[in-house]
Amino acid sequence: MIIHTSFRRAFPAVFIAASLVATQELSAQCPAMTSGALPLTYAGPPTTPAISACDLMTRLYRFANDSMGGRRVGTADHERATAAIAAEAKRLGLKPSGDDGTFFQALPLVSRALDIASTIVVDGATLKAGEDFLVTTNAAHTADFANIKIVYGGTLLDTTSKLFAVPASGELVIFRPAVQGLDQAAIQRTAKGRDWVQWYNSIRNRGTANAAQITPQALRGATNPTAMVLLVDQGAPMTLTLTTAAVQKLFGGPLDGVAAGTSSKAAVVSLKFVDTPRVSRNVVAVLPGSDAKLRGQYVALGAHSDHIGMARAPLDHDSVRASHMGSRAGSEGAASRKQTTEDEEYERIRFLNDSLHKVHPLRADSVNNGADDGGSGTVALLEIAESFAKGAVKPKRSLMFVWHTGAEGTPALSGSNWLMDHPLVPRDSIVAEFDVDMIGRGEKTDEVGITSDEIPRYGNPDFLEVIGAKRQSSELGSLIELTNARTKPALKLEYAPDSIGHPENLFCRNDASAYARYAIPAVLFTTGYHADYRQVTDEPQYIRYQHMARITQLISASALQVANLDHRVQVDKPKPDPTAVCK
Repeated sequence: MIIHTSFRRAFPAVFIAASLVATQELSAQCPAMTSGALPLTYAGPPTTPAISACDLMTRLYRFANDSMGGRRVGTADHERATAAIAAEAKRLGLKPSGDDGTFFQALPLVSRALDIASTIVVDGATLKAGEDFLVTTNAAHTADFANIKIVYGGTLLDTTSKLFAVPASGELVIFRPAVQGLDQAAIQRTAKGRDWVQWYNSIRNRGTANAAQITPQALRGATNPTAMVLLVDQGAPMTLTLTTAAVQKLFGGPLDGVAAGTSSKAAVVSLKFVDTPRVSRNVVAVLPGSDAKLRGQYVALGAHSDHIGMARAPLDHDSVRASHMGSRAGSEGAASRKQTTEDEEYERIRFLNDSLHKVHPLRADSVNNGADDGGSGTVALLEIAESFAKGAVKPKRSLMFVWHTGAEGTPALSGSNWLMDHPLVPRDSIVAEFDVDMIGRGEKTDEVGITSDEIPRYGNPDFLEVIGAKRQSSELGSLIELTNARTKPALKLEYAPDSIGHPENLFCRNDASAYARYAIPAVLFTTGYHADYRQVTDEPQYIRYQHMARITQLISASALQVANLDHRVQVDKPKPDPTAVCK
């Protein structure tokens, strides 16, 4: 039995017994289904124009299937997942709106390795890549630097003295590493006995990025094309790491006593990389508006199609679920939670694990399916698209459906930011964006987040978080509230995590923020976190489809309201700086 040991607290035994399996009644929508625990696999009937729990269930079991391998960006699994989305968009009759008449907008993702032919020449001496220095960057074009002076910046992150003037664009700054809470001798041993310093090229004068500690993984990674990077044309910092001997050649001796701001000897830097293209792509499809005067404006609906890929090793599915269910008690459990010993916690989780194994056999699991995380939003968009493409109601403005890539990658939110920086339609033609992510849970047993005081929050059967709706447009937020009020029963809209400075920072961690930085009113709909977040247990069998259908219907109805307004939704808040850090 594999027990995941990241639990912090346990369910009361009575709550464990009542929570062995997720149950829900879907027989009314799906005749093939009966009440009780949902199955591990499910084919489902054909989808229909009406937004329904049955359709969402059919779609999600297909999309978050083990065959998709966790949909990690840059892999064949994510390529297959985006191909499936595009095929469905084509079946529904949506207009391909990506690159060159396709449904795809490609991002320049590569696996990058440092070419060991790279050199730095100083005073007639040649420093070799892999021996004297390492370099990493996501710059698309790495120009050589001739007769460049390198400036010593002192100790990285040193706040005891004023930082000297930031050098001109293209100049290089070298720093001693900041060792925070780590033994200096241990760091030196990690680096094979060599004392390392780091230097940076800050092309856009944004200052210097934070340094990473030098590790054997970094040494291997620089010359091994495994890490995937998104190339950018400008504004990409370049990080180089040099040995002490290399630094002494640049400065003519040890750095001890060298003042910050001192320039090195002239050097000639020649950098080369070996890049292997990887696939990362947004899927973009449009349903043209029915009004000839308004169809040139767009209401965007977004979700992210990617997830985190495969686990490093197979895990026992039920023991993982038992551990995380035991560590995140629901509201009933929270009321009666008490301090227990580690042995008592272990016994409670073992009880839950054994009970789950009695229901179904042991199952080794290595696929992070991302049914809720990415999957629920992805299929909600497909369901909304079918409701308008095949239904009787036709929005006046065009609907632009975007399945973003790279929400889970590095850098995060790369797909949405790429789309906004390289728009496929004029940015000012997008009147609003509705983003959908993780709308499949939010029950009263789900710890959906924390308060500003870091107290756990729990969901309820009507739970829905609405994030960012009034950040740019009061009208957009009011419209969503009015649409919800007309729904019977209405959902209970939660706004607390949308506050500036909230520790979860949900808005800035979501694709909606990419639109908002260009003053496009954008809103995120989510049911928050839960015990299966980013685990192999985030599977279709644990999704609450009736709840998810109600949320999808609200999003669809709200988007229709914006699409049919006789005016653009009003932006009544100050326009942000697109280059500023999101808050």
